[in-house]
Amino acid sequence: MQQIRRFAGALAACFSFFVFAVPAIAGGPQPQTEAAIKAENARWADAFARGDYEAIGRLYTNEGALLPPGGGRVRGGSAIAAYFTKGYAGVKPDTVSFSNYEFYGNDRTVTEVSDAEIRDHAGNLKYRGKQILLFLNEGGAWKLHRDIWNDYAAQKSDGR
Repeated sequence: MQQIRRFAGALAACFSFFVFAVPAIAGGPQPQTEAAIKAENARWADAFARGDYEAIGRLYTNEGALLPPGGGRVRGGSAIAAYFTKGYAGVKPDTVSFSNYEFYGNDRTVTEVSDAEIRDHAGNLKYRGKQILLFLNEGGAWKLHRDIWNDYAAQKSDGR
């Protein structure tokens, strides 16, 4: 009987945790958190447009990682900087923009789902994709922790 009471008490405690914790997470981050995440995206876009891939690497946590399509995990700021440096070697930097934001999380962890477009400096679309970014709040600063993306399907030239 004693074990049944303990089990029931533990079950009630777990239920209470989920009843109160899940709405806090499901409700999404506060507007100021969303603004802070968008500011980090703007920093990323600015560094990308300058071709400053070292600055991009510094926007990630120490354990931050890229999860690029068709490639292996790229872990750590210096490896992330090297990934972009190699990928854009000898190429004039492009511009990137982000849109169609969705945010989920709280004041410590935020997941962003968004679209990304890369354009050359003449404004021609070079890439269009979707991404999921995981941000962690480290000492009051938002840092990218995981960065995964993939392409949208290519548009058919006959309008279909």
